[in-house]
Amino acid sequence: MNRTPDEQLIYDALSQVHTPRCDIEQGVRLRLAADSGRQRRALPRRTLLMAAALALFLIIGAAAAGVSGLWQHFWPGAHIPSSAVTSPGVSQTAGDYTLTLEDVMADDSGIILLLSLSRSDGGPIDPDAQLSGHVMHAGLLADGQSFGGGGMDNPVLSEDGTALFFCCELEDHRLSAGETLSGKQLTFTADGVVIPLYSDNALGYQPEEAVSLAALGELDIPEYSAEQDAAALEQVSIPLPLDEKFPQYHILGAAVTENGLGILLSDGTAQSGDLVCGGVLPEALVDTRTGEPYSLFGGDGVTLSDGTRGVFYTFRDCPLTAADLPWLELIISYQMDKVLSDAPFSLTFTADQNAALTLNIQATVDLNGTALQLTGLRLSALDVSFTADNGIGDLSPLSDRGIAPVLTMADGSQIATVWQGGSGSTNGPASAHFQPVDNEGNRIFPDTADIAAVSLAGQTIWTAP
Repeated sequence: MNRTPDEQLIYDALSQVHTPRCDIEQGVRLRLAADSGRQRRALPRRTLLMAAALALFLIIGAAAAGVSGLWQHFWPGAHIPSSAVTSPGVSQTAGDYTLTLEDVMADDSGIILLLSLSRSDGGPIDPDAQLSGHVMHAGLLADGQSFGGGGMDNPVLSEDGTALFFCCELEDHRLSAGETLSGKQLTFTADGVVIPLYSDNALGYQPEEAVSLAALGELDIPEYSAEQDAAALEQVSIPLPLDEKFPQYHILGAAVTENGLGILLSDGTAQSGDLVCGGVLPEALVDTRTGEPYSLFGGDGVTLSDGTRGVFYTFRDCPLTAADLPWLELIISYQMDKVLSDAPFSLTFTADQNAALTLNIQATVDLNGTALQLTGLRLSALDVSFTADNGIGDLSPLSDRGIAPVLTMADGSQIATVWQGGSGSTNGPASAHFQPVDNEGNRIFPDTADIAAVSLAGQTIWTAP
């Protein structure tokens, strides 16, 4: 199973010292239940603050014979306006692999990159190869500033088995206030080529054997508070299943919290041969008497007595106490990659074309009793957005009731849009972003030159001159 963006953000947060408690299980299960057409795997470890400030970074792979064919594999039947696409043709060979940036579609709040990866000797490429995994990083810089976060789906081989094609999409709606990626010096980076390792129905590589906590049952288990010195919790050093490869990871102790029993584990990055591990995640605490599993709920990053990192984890709806420890087991997963190449890539380019329209408008739209004061409208192939003098709370009817702009094209046809997100302050201004879709809900890319009018809640807010 591939880890989704929400899962990665949560796990990253727990890996930092003094990070806040996070509801891991809820984020994981919600993402697993989501019926998204393309499942996304998370990109590299970041702090929760950085990851939240950035937006989604998804990388999807598919086969294609050329640029036009590549777009059609990602969005079958969609018309891609040439006025919105830049073809940098930038390529780099690093180690045994060559990475080429084929096409770019950029806007003020997002960008799509089409990339191809092949072996430098022209031979068959491993179909499981990725540009990012649990530990290896990939991302985008815009004028030297980070722009990216997000996820990766499994790529599909080209027909001849010698290349993998990727589509990378990044979004950051904070740029909507007059900023743009177009014309900036952009650099796509990747630390190398890896195979992220996952077991079925797990967040990483999960050994078959669980870890007994019986040794903790012989100890005096303390109560836990966030202000507590982590050294007071370090009472044992229970090895984990892959101890021969990664002896750095251990169960170090336990404590009782208001939410039940918690477990302290060591953390950090370790390498063994061609395997690199970014940490160990306890997916569930199991009562062997009943077989009942208690899923991971959250954790606090701590500094251990030797100065290294640890994480104190708690579990959802867990009634277990220290007295239950002799009968408890911990199911863990290693956040591990197999490294095919650690030679980094760095592709620098500009995205000069976007065909976006940035418009000043003055319109008042009634949203079920809330007067939305619109001041700006932006139209592009990637995104339809508007700004308003209202506070962010006034945008809630848009997402709650599915109210979204409708594009009327020059030929009289109409294109619906769907809510993507909003940003702003409590007292305003605020912005809302939408994605154009067809009648089946599939994403499409309108040519801004063909947009004749835009309406919201049945009211026309802009008409082309």
